Amino acid sequence: MTDESSIVEEVVLQSPHVRLAHLKAPMCCRLIPKLRDRLMRSLAEYRIVDGTRENHFCMALEEALNNAYYHGNLEISSELKECGSSRFVELAAERELLSPWCQRTVQVTELVTAFGLWLTIEDAGKGFDVRAALERCNDPELMLASGRGLMLMRAFADEMFFNSTGNEVTLVLYTDGCVRSPLDQ
Repeated sequence: MTDESSIVEEVVLQSPHVRLAHLKAPMCCRLIPKLRDRLMRSLAEYRIVDGTRENHFCMALEEALNNAYYHGNLEISSELKECGSSRFVELAAERELLSPWCQRTVQVTELVTAFGLWLTIEDAGKGFDVRAALERCNDPELMLASGRGLMLMRAFADEMFFNSTGNEVTLVLYTDGCVRSPLDQ
Protein backbone atom coordinates (compact mmCIF):
# COMPACT_ATOMS: atom_id res chain seq x y z
CA MET A 1 0.00 0.00 0.00
CA THR A 2 1.24 3.50 -0.83
CA ASP A 3 2.24 5.84 1.99
CA GLU A 4 0.20 9.05 2.17
CA SER A 5 3.35 11.14 2.32
CA SER A 6 4.24 10.02 -1.19
CA ILE A 7 2.79 13.02 -3.03
CA VAL A 8 5.82 14.63 -4.64
CA GLU A 9 5.76 18.40 -5.06
CA GLU A 10 8.25 20.40 -7.07
CA VAL A 11 7.94 24.17 -6.69
CA VAL A 12 9.29 25.66 -9.91
CA LEU A 13 8.73 29.30 -8.96
CA GLN A 14 7.50 30.95 -5.79
CA SER A 15 7.18 34.55 -4.70
CA PRO A 16 4.59 36.53 -2.74
CA HIS A 17 2.80 37.09 -6.08
CA VAL A 18 3.03 33.79 -7.95
CA ARG A 19 3.65 30.09 -7.46
CA LEU A 20 4.15 27.45 -10.12
CA ALA A 21 4.26 23.91 -8.80
CA HIS A 22 4.06 20.37 -10.16
CA LEU A 23 2.57 17.66 -7.96
CA LYS A 24 2.70 13.95 -8.67
CA ALA A 25 0.55 11.52 -6.71
CA PRO A 26 0.68 7.73 -6.93
CA MET A 27 -2.33 5.53 -7.58
CA CYS A 28 -3.83 5.59 -4.11
CA CYS A 29 -7.41 6.86 -3.84
CA ARG A 30 -6.85 7.62 -0.14
CA LEU A 31 -4.62 10.50 -1.31
CA ILE A 32 -7.50 12.41 -2.94
CA PRO A 33 -8.41 14.40 0.23
CA LYS A 34 -4.75 15.17 0.97
CA LEU A 35 -4.13 16.37 -2.61
CA ARG A 36 -7.38 18.37 -2.60
CA ASP A 37 -6.52 20.05 0.71
CA ARG A 38 -3.02 20.96 -0.46
CA LEU A 39 -4.42 22.58 -3.61
CA MET A 40 -7.19 24.38 -1.73
CA ARG A 41 -4.66 26.01 0.63
CA SER A 42 -3.56 28.13 -2.32
CA LEU A 43 -6.87 29.97 -2.31
CA ALA A 44 -6.19 31.33 1.17
CA GLU A 45 -2.44 31.80 0.73
CA TYR A 46 -2.94 34.02 -2.33
CA ARG A 47 -6.32 35.45 -1.24
CA ILE A 48 -8.12 34.20 -4.33
CA VAL A 49 -11.63 33.60 -2.95
CA ASP A 50 -13.29 32.59 0.27
CA GLY A 51 -16.70 31.62 1.56
CA THR A 52 -19.21 30.15 -0.86
CA ARG A 53 -16.95 30.39 -3.95
CA GLU A 54 -14.21 28.55 -2.05
CA ASN A 55 -16.63 25.79 -1.03
CA HIS A 56 -18.00 25.48 -4.55
CA PHE A 57 -14.54 25.30 -6.10
CA CYS A 58 -13.62 22.62 -3.59
CA MET A 59 -16.49 20.51 -4.94
CA ALA A 60 -15.29 21.07 -8.52
CA LEU A 61 -11.74 20.12 -7.58
CA GLU A 62 -12.91 17.01 -5.72
CA GLU A 63 -14.84 15.91 -8.81
CA ALA A 64 -11.83 16.48 -11.07
CA LEU A 65 -9.57 14.44 -8.78
CA ASN A 66 -12.15 11.66 -8.44
CA ASN A 67 -12.48 11.54 -12.22
CA ALA A 68 -8.71 11.33 -12.64
CA TYR A 69 -8.31 8.53 -10.12
CA TYR A 70 -11.42 6.42 -10.61
CA HIS A 71 -12.43 6.95 -14.23
CA GLY A 72 -9.05 7.86 -15.70
CA ASN A 73 -6.39 5.81 -13.96
CA LEU A 74 -8.54 2.92 -12.74
CA GLU A 75 -10.77 2.93 -15.85
CA ILE A 76 -13.95 2.33 -13.88
CA SER A 77 -17.18 3.23 -15.64
CA SER A 78 -19.79 5.46 -14.01
CA GLU A 79 -22.37 2.87 -15.02
CA LEU A 80 -21.23 0.77 -12.04
CA LYS A 81 -22.42 3.56 -9.73
CA GLU A 82 -25.74 3.84 -11.53
CA CYS A 83 -26.70 0.22 -10.82
CA GLY A 84 -26.53 0.84 -7.07
CA SER A 85 -24.23 -2.07 -6.22
CA SER A 86 -20.96 -1.91 -4.30
CA ARG A 87 -19.04 -3.12 -7.36
CA PHE A 88 -17.63 0.36 -8.13
CA VAL A 89 -15.84 0.55 -4.77
CA GLU A 90 -14.80 -3.11 -4.86
CA LEU A 91 -13.31 -2.79 -8.35
CA ALA A 92 -11.42 0.36 -7.33
CA ALA A 93 -9.87 -1.43 -4.36
CA GLU A 94 -8.87 -4.38 -6.57
CA ARG A 95 -7.39 -2.35 -9.41
CA GLU A 96 -5.47 -0.04 -7.09
CA LEU A 97 -3.25 -3.05 -6.32
CA LEU A 98 -2.98 -4.54 -9.82
CA SER A 99 -0.84 -3.72 -12.82
CA PRO A 100 -1.12 -1.62 -14.94
CA TRP A 101 -3.42 0.53 -12.80
CA CYS A 102 -1.26 0.58 -9.67
CA GLN A 103 1.67 2.06 -11.60
CA ARG A 104 -0.24 5.12 -12.81
CA THR A 105 -0.04 8.58 -11.32
CA VAL A 106 -2.11 11.75 -11.20
CA GLN A 107 -0.14 14.86 -12.05
CA VAL A 108 -1.21 18.38 -11.20
CA THR A 109 0.28 21.63 -12.41
CA GLU A 110 -0.66 24.56 -10.20
CA LEU A 111 -0.28 28.20 -11.18
CA VAL A 112 -1.53 30.62 -8.56
CA THR A 113 -1.20 34.39 -8.80
CA ALA A 114 -2.92 37.46 -7.45
CA PHE A 115 -5.31 37.10 -10.41
CA GLY A 116 -6.43 33.53 -9.83
CA LEU A 117 -5.70 29.83 -9.73
CA TRP A 118 -5.10 27.51 -12.69
CA LEU A 119 -4.99 23.78 -11.96
CA THR A 120 -4.26 21.23 -14.66
CA ILE A 121 -5.02 17.67 -13.57
CA GLU A 122 -3.75 14.85 -15.76
CA ASP A 123 -4.30 11.13 -15.39
CA ALA A 124 -2.62 8.25 -17.22
CA GLY A 125 -5.87 6.80 -18.56
CA LYS A 126 -7.16 6.59 -22.11
CA GLY A 127 -9.38 9.64 -21.75
CA PHE A 128 -13.00 10.03 -22.86
CA ASP A 129 -15.12 11.74 -25.49
CA VAL A 130 -15.31 15.20 -23.92
CA ARG A 131 -17.79 16.61 -26.41
CA ALA A 132 -20.28 13.76 -25.94
CA ALA A 133 -20.00 13.96 -22.15
CA LEU A 134 -20.57 17.72 -22.09
CA GLU A 135 -23.53 17.39 -24.44
CA ARG A 136 -25.01 14.81 -22.05
CA CYS A 137 -24.65 17.39 -19.26
CA ASN A 138 -26.89 19.75 -21.23
CA ASP A 139 -29.73 17.21 -21.35
CA PRO A 140 -31.01 16.27 -17.86
CA GLU A 141 -32.86 13.26 -19.29
CA LEU A 142 -29.55 11.71 -20.38
CA MET A 143 -27.84 12.20 -17.02
CA LEU A 144 -27.82 9.60 -14.30
CA ALA A 145 -24.79 9.20 -12.03
CA SER A 146 -22.43 9.97 -14.89
CA GLY A 147 -22.04 13.55 -15.97
CA ARG A 148 -23.03 15.24 -12.74
CA GLY A 149 -19.37 15.69 -11.80
CA LEU A 150 -18.65 17.45 -15.08
CA MET A 151 -21.69 19.64 -14.52
CA LEU A 152 -20.43 20.62 -11.05
CA MET A 153 -16.95 21.32 -12.39
CA ARG A 154 -18.34 23.53 -15.13
CA ALA A 155 -20.66 25.34 -12.70
CA PHE A 156 -18.14 25.97 -9.91
CA ALA A 157 -14.97 26.82 -11.85
CA ASP A 158 -14.80 30.08 -13.75
CA GLU A 159 -13.38 28.22 -16.74
CA MET A 160 -12.80 24.57 -17.60
CA PHE A 161 -10.73 23.16 -20.46
CA PHE A 162 -9.97 19.59 -21.55
CA ASN A 163 -7.23 18.33 -23.80
CA SER A 164 -8.33 16.56 -26.98
CA THR A 165 -7.81 13.10 -25.45
CA GLY A 166 -9.92 13.78 -22.36
CA ASN A 167 -7.31 12.75 -19.79
CA GLU A 168 -6.40 16.29 -18.75
CA VAL A 169 -8.61 19.05 -17.37
CA THR A 170 -7.73 22.61 -16.44
CA LEU A 171 -9.89 24.37 -13.85
CA VAL A 172 -9.59 28.14 -13.52
CA LEU A 173 -10.81 30.25 -10.62
CA TYR A 174 -10.36 34.01 -10.83
CA THR A 175 -9.72 36.17 -7.79
CA ASP A 176 -12.76 37.84 -6.27
CA GLY A 177 -12.99 41.35 -7.68
CA CYS A 178 -10.55 40.62 -10.50
CA VAL A 179 -11.47 42.77 -13.49
CA ARG A 180 -11.69 40.66 -16.63
CA SER A 181 -11.63 41.93 -20.18
CA PRO A 182 -14.94 42.09 -22.09
CA LEU A 183 -13.75 39.20 -24.28
CA ASP A 184 -13.64 36.92 -21.21
CA GLN A 185 -17.24 37.57 -20.18
